[in-house]
Amino acid sequence: MFEKTDTNRLKNGSLVMIKGNPCKVTEVSTAKPGKHGSAKVILKGKDILTAKVYECTFHAGDMVDAPIVKRQEYTLLNIDDEALELLTPEGEVKSDVNLPSAEHLVDVAKKIKEIFEEGKKECLVTVVSCMEKQVCTEVREGAEV
Repeated sequence: MFEKTDTNRLKNGSLVMIKGNPCKVTEVSTAKPGKHGSAKVILKGKDILTAKVYECTFHAGDMVDAPIVKRQEYTLLNIDDEALELLTPEGEVKSDVNLPSAEHLVDVAKKIKEIFEEGKKECLVTVVSCMEKQVCTEVREGAEV
């Protein structure tokens, strides 16, 4: 699912699709209009799911796709192999999210296991959902159990 956004309105932190990947803009620069037409907007962005960096050039004023991203925090109930059993705010069990395996999230996975195995405090994980993919991107300690 996407919404449209104007390239002239993009700034650092904006979300935009670059080469088919949902990215957070890390750098925006513009090239003045030249003999080949309108001004250009040059974007660099980091994929919000994989942390890969992409670069792309658009015409100034173009309408481009911006991914619709949902962030939700859940309470971790159990770890079954790589699958996380999470408690939704509505009190239902969600078990379609795995421990993060991407290289840039290794520390998050380690911390999830640490907090969970210690068992002294609840383990709260943040899941980012985008383009039918879900990735656990953050973890923190909650209240004592």
